[in-house]
Amino acid sequence: MSTSKPIVKVNSTNTLADLLKHFVEAKDDIVLLDQNSVITEPHLQLLTDFPRSSSAALVGKATETSDTLVRATQVVSASSASHKPTEANRVFTGAIRLSKRQAPEITKALEEAIARKAKGHALDLLLVALVRATVKVEAVELVAAPFARSEDESIRAETTKALSKIKIPMLRLKLANRANDGFFSVFFLRRVSKLLTWAAVKVGATPNQVTLTSFAIGLYAAFLFAQGDTWSLIGGAILLQVSIIVDCVDGEIARYTRKFSELGAWLDAITDRVKEYAVFLGLAYGAFVQNGQNLWVLAAVLMAIQTFRHLSDYNFFQVVKARTAEEIPVPVDYMAEWDGITAQLEKFDPEDKNAYTKRRIRYWLGKIVIFPIGERWLAISFTAAVGGALFTFTALPLLALFSMVWVYRVRIAKTLVLAKTRIQSQVIARQLDLGFSTKSFLTRFDWLEPSLLRAVELGAIIALFAATGHLEGDLGVAGFVILFSIAFHHYDNLYRSMQNEQKPKWLSVLGLSVPGRVALLVLATILGWNLTFIAAYFSLLFLVASSFQWVASHRARSSS
Repeated sequence: MSTSKPIVKVNSTNTLADLLKHFVEAKDDIVLLDQNSVITEPHLQLLTDFPRSSSAALVGKATETSDTLVRATQVVSASSASHKPTEANRVFTGAIRLSKRQAPEITKALEEAIARKAKGHALDLLLVALVRATVKVEAVELVAAPFARSEDESIRAETTKALSKIKIPMLRLKLANRANDGFFSVFFLRRVSKLLTWAAVKVGATPNQVTLTSFAIGLYAAFLFAQGDTWSLIGGAILLQVSIIVDCVDGEIARYTRKFSELGAWLDAITDRVKEYAVFLGLAYGAFVQNGQNLWVLAAVLMAIQTFRHLSDYNFFQVVKARTAEEIPVPVDYMAEWDGITAQLEKFDPEDKNAYTKRRIRYWLGKIVIFPIGERWLAISFTAAVGGALFTFTALPLLALFSMVWVYRVRIAKTLVLAKTRIQSQVIARQLDLGFSTKSFLTRFDWLEPSLLRAVELGAIIALFAATGHLEGDLGVAGFVILFSIAFHHYDNLYRSMQNEQKPKWLSVLGLSVPGRVALLVLATILGWNLTFIAAYFSLLFLVASSFQWVASHRARSSS
């Protein structure tokens, strides 16, 4: 849960030394705001109320007077009366949050800038000082409303008048949208979910309550799929879409009310995986009881493909983040004429509507091809309702593999230019689960390592079960649940590692690690053991005990 940060108004007579004094004396992060800036309260709350680990500047979209450069959501160059950027694609609104986590770097950068006695507005000089000293400043986008930063009172009055016509609750709903959503989410799911978000806010529903509601709907959709008849498949397909719409609401409520928690983020992520794989289980079981089809192997393969892809998606961005953080940035002299930026922006003619349309089409086609959850669940619903489980388990792997080829060709190309060095972060090593290795084996392709290990483990177990008949008929339930529980275990390891955590030793020991689990299952099939007991053990350990341990540990930490 975040607390609102104080706002300090800054005028043209204030100096950099004044701003540094405010920051040093503050006990928490502070937000500095130009008194000549006219900005809506919801946009200011993006700085004051949202949890942030670094400093952040509020920036507006590019105009003819753009003065700030943003790359990869970070401010990398800024301007003042004494500084000009090589290129610019945003406008600094005059609002910036300074993070106490960066206190030593910020203090040093400002002290050095103060000694140089540059001319300009103190806020502009501050932003230049930070980015040239390589202090991370996140770019927070001001969208869906006008703003002004001007000494001209008439401009401020005109902007204030325009803002008075905006319905603030509706603006909050727009800002509650998640950035970089997929095509189906943006143009359908979010448009419907906003109505539910509005109602949920009115009745005081919490994000976690909504997450659990979506979870229950998703599980009931899986139950309907397990019936196997036509109308149950159609009903399950519809409920799956209802589940993902409701799933959009929890994050929107959190952003609307500015109530965030690690528990909520974990619960949202983990329940999505359980719902999706429970649907695979339901479809395979329904096909067997209704039509006598043995689709367990196809269902297991699809789950393995999705697990491989999900882990690689998360880990690629985690590794890129770690490598960026571990790079030693090169500061730029505060008074240097060149800001250290190499021009990269493409020049577009704003009057060329055809070029703009082509760019938008390419953008949204790219969003669709990466096959995010909205498109993926739509494909599940459509194929299940139209052609049943067999159609789903035939079409989904093909779509997933096509998407992987499209995405990996870019990621592999980016990886090949990286240095052959290991990252210092333990984000990959914590996911290996080998029982004997504490560091990753790969260097620049380390982001693929957890996925490759999961492919070997799940692939070996699928092959074992398929060869021994444990993915056929009624036996398929236990076999699939074992695979499902193991996949969940690896997701759990991923989410923990992303929060710089690792499972307790007792959980890891009871989980046996990859070699231990494979050996146990080989022995069980040779000796003809009933896999139902092993399925119960793994599901209770990985899905129940591990989840309760995570929740309990975080509650204990938050209350201490």
